[in-house]
This record gives sequence, structure tokens and C-alpha cells, in this order.
Amino acid sequence: MRESSACGSILCARLDEHFRRLCQPLLDSSLDPLGDRSAPADLRFGFIGRHRAIHIRSGPGAIRRPAGGAARLGDHFLILVPGSACLLITGQQRRILVPGMVAAIDGDQGFELQLGGAGGESHVVDWLHIAAPGPPELRRMAGCIALTSGMLARYVSKHARLIVQEAGTDEPLAARMPIFDYIRRAIRDYVQQADAAEPEGLRLLRRIRSFIEGHVRHPHLGADLIAREFGISKRKLYAVVSDNGASLHDMIMEARLEAAHRVIEAGGQKMASLIRDHGFTNASTFYRNYKRRFGRTPRAG
Repeated sequence: MRESSACGSILCARLDEHFRRLCQPLLDSSLDPLGDRSAPADLRFGFIGRHRAIHIRSGPGAIRRPAGGAARLGDHFLILVPGSACLLITGQQRRILVPGMVAAIDGDQGFELQLGGAGGESHVVDWLHIAAPGPPELRRMAGCIALTSGMLARYVSKHARLIVQEAGTDEPLAARMPIFDYIRRAIRDYVQQADAAEPEGLRLLRRIRSFIEGHVRHPHLGADLIAREFGISKRKLYAVVSDNGASLHDMIMEARLEAAHRVIEAGGQKMASLIRDHGFTNASTFYRNYKRRFGRTPRAG
């Protein structure tokens, strides 16, 4: 392992237990190898204030980041740019990322990035931690957006590597550039342009989903409350949801289960009050749906 100045470092280690522990303060994540645990991995990173840019080169494996990172790190969001094909898993969503794509992830969103094992090739990922609230679009899109702009991917990667390369100098070039602000605006502008071309029904569905996720503790969360909030009839509400292949009941159930799961993982609240606080009036209903969603009972964590 090598380390340079306080404002930037180069770390190179083998994927043993020590190296996985090293990932926690840098990535707020674990890096778990697939197959040969003696294969080398390389992380190069640079800081600008509370922001950071990291260039990761690793063999096949998985980068796992638990939900709730914002509690320790404050408001932030992550930008991931893969150099080769990989699989991003967030909740029940699975997205294939290929070169030329960008994933923007809310800092509180847990995820897993699977680096494929075909041929044992090396994988490269540029990872930017931006210490600022994410664009509002992130929260209403379940905390993660996969963007397909090759131009944006090249832009992010170029500046991530610039920050890494310059971090060890006395006066980094990147320090004179408000580059993290530029990237944040680029993500926001890209999403807004995509929104403009999006069907009205799908835009409304995203707003409804965001409202549900923000009101999982409301005791009367349901069709009546949501229809009043958006000034539409219940008939139109159900039509918007069903026309986009969703179920209002399932959306509410999933949002409540995900919120309860985050509290359970963090610990510190009695199960009876947790169940009640997340809108469940029947404990057996909660346990049954929790096990169906997460594959285990809530007390098994």
C-alpha cells in the first residue's frame, strides 16, 4: 500500500480483509472479490474540500454500499462511470451499465455494483462523491438514474481523472475549477431535458411514487390522500398507475417495507412501534410481506 499527501493518495493492495476494511472510509462501501482473493486492486483518489474523485481498477467482484450513507457523510450524491459492462442493483431495480453510461445515485440509496467475471478481466470505474444535495430528480426516481449520454460520461471521467492526477500537487489545477458544481448542473440539465420528452402520465407517476416514499408514515396513505394531493380523481389516479404497468397497492407496500427495512438495519426501535409507525395495522401482514420482499424475517438481521 502506498500513500502520498493528505490532499490525494494512491492506494494499491491485495483484496484481503485489510483491503476491504480500507474501502469503508474511502467509498463507504465494501469491495468483495470474485474468485482469486490475491488479485491486486488499485484505487487512486483526490479530494477538493468535502468532494472526492476516485478511480478504481479491480478484477471481478462486487462493490456494495449500504443504505443510509447520508447519516454519516451528510447530504451527497454519487456519480459512477464504468469503463466496462457491469450490473447496478438498487432495491428491486437492475440496470446494465456499459461504457458511455452514467449512474447518478442519491447518497442515502444502498446499491450493489457487480463487476463481471468473464475472462477475469480488469474493470475500471470512475466514482465521484459530490458533497451537496442531489438534484431533486434523484429522490423522485427512487434514488438512482441511469443516463445514456456518452458525452456526459466522457466529461465526468475526464475531470475525475484530472482531479486524481492533480491532487498531490501543491496547487491542484482542479482546485481552481468548480468542477463538481458543473457536473451537478450537467446531471440536472440532462434529466430536465429527458423529462421534457417524457409522456405526461409517466411524469405524474414518478411524482406520485415520490409522494408515497415521502409519506410512508402517514396513517391514511392511500388513494384518497394521493388523489387530493395531486388534484385528480381516484379513477384517473388508478388509470395513471395501471397504464404504466404498476399497482398503487404494491407501490405503497414496497415503499413502506423499504422504509421499515432501513430502520431495522439501523437498529434502535422496538418492532411493535416500527410496524405501527410504517402504516401496518396487522403485524402478521408486515412479517409476511417483509419476508417475501427481503427473503428473511425482520428479526433475522
